Amino acid sequence: MQQSFVPDPCQAEVIAACGGFHLVLAPPGCGKTHILTERIRYAHEKEGVAYEDMLCLTFTNRAARGMMERIAGNITDDGVENVFVGNVHRFCSKFLFSNGVIPAESSVIDEDDGISILARFAGEDEYVVLSNYAKRREYSDVFHLESMMHQIRHNYPKDLRVHPECISPSDMAALRRICEVTKRPFDAEAMTDIYDHPDTYRDMLQSDTTDYGERQSILSLLRKMTLAQQYRGYKQENRLLDFQDLLLLTYDTLVADAETKTYKRYPWIQVDEVQDLNPLQMALIKLLTSRPFHTVMFLGDEQQAIFSFMGAKMDTLSAIKERPACQLHHLSVNHRSPGYLLDIFNTYAAEVMNIDPALLPEVGGNHNLTLTGNELKIIYSDNFDQEVRDCVQFASMLSTNFPESTTAIVVNANSDAEVLSQELHRCGIGHFKVSGTDVFSTPEVKLLLAHLGVLNNEFSFMSWSRLVKGLRVYEGNATARGFVRALFDRAILPSDLLRYDGTTTYLSRFVRHYEEDTIVVFDTETTGLNVFEDDILQIAAVKMRGGEVVEGSAFTVYIETDRPIPLMLGDIPNPIIEERKHHTLLSHADALRLFMEYADGCVLLGHNADYDYNILDFNLRRYLPESDLQTSHPAYLDSLRLVRLLHPELREHKLKYLLTALGLEGTNSHLADDDVNATQNVVKHCYGKAKTKLEEQQRFLTDKRVVQRVETFRRNYRDTYLSALSRLYDTDGADTQKPALVTEMLRFYDYAVKEGFVLEVDALRYIVAYLSADMIDAEAEPSLYAQLCSHMMEISTLKEADLCGSGSLGETIFVTTIHKAKGLEFDNVIVFDAIDGRIPNFYSRGNPRQLAEDARKFYVALSRAKRRLYVSQCLHRMDYHNMPHEVFLTPFMKPLAKYFKTEKLS
Repeated sequence: MQQSFVPDPCQAEVIAACGGFHLVLAPPGCGKTHILTERIRYAHEKEGVAYEDMLCLTFTNRAARGMMERIAGNITDDGVENVFVGNVHRFCSKFLFSNGVIPAESSVIDEDDGISILARFAGEDEYVVLSNYAKRREYSDVFHLESMMHQIRHNYPKDLRVHPECISPSDMAALRRICEVTKRPFDAEAMTDIYDHPDTYRDMLQSDTTDYGERQSILSLLRKMTLAQQYRGYKQENRLLDFQDLLLLTYDTLVADAETKTYKRYPWIQVDEVQDLNPLQMALIKLLTSRPFHTVMFLGDEQQAIFSFMGAKMDTLSAIKERPACQLHHLSVNHRSPGYLLDIFNTYAAEVMNIDPALLPEVGGNHNLTLTGNELKIIYSDNFDQEVRDCVQFASMLSTNFPESTTAIVVNANSDAEVLSQELHRCGIGHFKVSGTDVFSTPEVKLLLAHLGVLNNEFSFMSWSRLVKGLRVYEGNATARGFVRALFDRAILPSDLLRYDGTTTYLSRFVRHYEEDTIVVFDTETTGLNVFEDDILQIAAVKMRGGEVVEGSAFTVYIETDRPIPLMLGDIPNPIIEERKHHTLLSHADALRLFMEYADGCVLLGHNADYDYNILDFNLRRYLPESDLQTSHPAYLDSLRLVRLLHPELREHKLKYLLTALGLEGTNSHLADDDVNATQNVVKHCYGKAKTKLEEQQRFLTDKRVVQRVETFRRNYRDTYLSALSRLYDTDGADTQKPALVTEMLRFYDYAVKEGFVLEVDALRYIVAYLSADMIDAEAEPSLYAQLCSHMMEISTLKEADLCGSGSLGETIFVTTIHKAKGLEFDNVIVFDAIDGRIPNFYSRGNPRQLAEDARKFYVALSRAKRRLYVSQCLHRMDYHNMPHEVFLTPFMKPLAKYFKTEKLS
């Protein structure tokens, strides 16, 4: 147990808070991450809370990564890795997959994927939609409508419904008119019926005498409903889930388990940035809380609630405060900001945001720095174009004068960030931009990650679809997805087209071996899951020929080891420990030699054989080097892969589940001999099912149109893919400069650029640096296989903002929007173009709720600064008639002006 953090009294109170319900109001700089980590240590050490009973939810994946790094650096106990740390969507994904709530072959899609799917049904170019803000909003309304109708159909409480604005006043009027014409009451049942049958209602209303305007509103609504239904149907057919589905399905599952008998609940929960969570996420947290519970703590800051566009409500904090049993805490010491900055933040909070001064933090003892005269300025320029040039030069000057510091130009809009970035490029000034289209969302980077994705999981529908599109097998995303779906529906993996001759499939190969060869069905029990270092403890096998077990072919050996044997397998005692007491233990070499002699000339087959084959391979290299598994058995079969191909609807693929789901005989006891018997029954089942697929597979693969696509696919990817597969388990001769995963990504990138599949990605160097220096430990995980297993899930959630805190980035100047800057901090901050009409927005006038959110946004922008703060403005802007007019500094700065000097930059 490491412990060097010394909390202040307020922090100590929060760390020790246990029992009951707590809300912590935590302004920026008060050491939340330290506190959240220490609370885990304290609850386990002092309160006896098991790590697996702790649930730590964050608003962003970036915050979760920071917290996990802090936990790893400060708590060294066994089992601390069982604490769940992540955002709500990440938890819901894990919950749905690990509990078998959804088919194991389901894929999660992002918003851009959703737009691509919807554009196909709307008959529009997805790239035009992606680049058009108004169109994206229109598509978002369809996504939100699909989710809203799910909530209405399942009787969600009204206050949990997220984005009700997707049903506009015009839509409501159209719904009421439809109900009038069809003479039915306007209620949830009617709304659901209209949603389910938009074509029927469209036909019914053809003869209605509604005026033209009403008719157009009705047709627009019915079109939106049709698109929402088509989007929903496509997701279901292709086993896809969007981020909202993760929340809705988890909510439905937990509500159905009202007696809490099926799914785990948590007695100890802490939730960060609670002000940014929407009502549905809050309801999920309530459903995940044990009854009775030990401790539930929320941490939030009213001053930073800026995500209303994602459904978050300020009411969330108020509702928590008003709970009778809520114990309220305040973190009252800011450990990050010097006094002169904290004075600004506190003055703003009190005078603009009406925060009680008694609740505002004081400066920490180590940060009572004094001003030297240039830390706080309002800087102004004649016009907007000049302001852009001036701010770029000012940021460059700060970078030169303070070379160890970071400088951020914080902007209100993506267009501002783009203009500033262009000027920085023009001046040859290195920088990192965090705005607009995230580099991880670009087609180029998605293609690189798709290559890694299929190496990690051959069943990744979206990864294969991106590769088929990106490698020009098909020109459109929709047709690429259609091709991959056609393969999957016929139990063909895209990798079959690359591994074999273009017409042979994994199923046809299995059927041939099943009918013509002797198959050794084998299983291993081991000291752990590390194929490179763990020992095999038991090998069991049986031979099958022509679908029947060869009489007298049962084989079992138990093997000595110096490595520790796990006492538990999950939540049950490890049965191999007792079993070994009743059998003779052979040396590694003798046992392995016996098995290799037994399997000579046969085809190996296991359940999850990738693991068994590779741990056998590395045990042979270690203890019986004269026996080369890759020479004697270069290929093997896997019943797990067969089941995944033939039964994509199944929710999991463990032997115990398969025996029940498929109605097969056998016992899954975690002993190799029992598992072998169970596996051979699964194999028989798969053979019968596979035989029915072969004719359809061949018909499809010999279709002339398909043959052309397969040839293109093989020409563009076969050598690259097979070469990468051959390096999966390599640990020798690794690139000492970069992890194997990064080397593989760059190898594929170089190929894709050379062949013209992608343009060069300048920002790729940042991703490479981050993965190499901050994420992957190549010494601890020397192989591509190990790095993919450990990090692909995390890599798939990365955003540009995650790279900003990395010392490996190599840039000291940043351009970021306010929303993406939240959670980040910089030595120097320039708040760009802070003029009335933009901050606050012109359209916020007369809307107190929106005006208050604009005030909080400006607070977030200001409070990103750790040492120096500058607010820029121009004096004149061009209006829509291309005429100059005078503009003024944001009124939010009025109470702060006394702290700042003013300087005209040009």
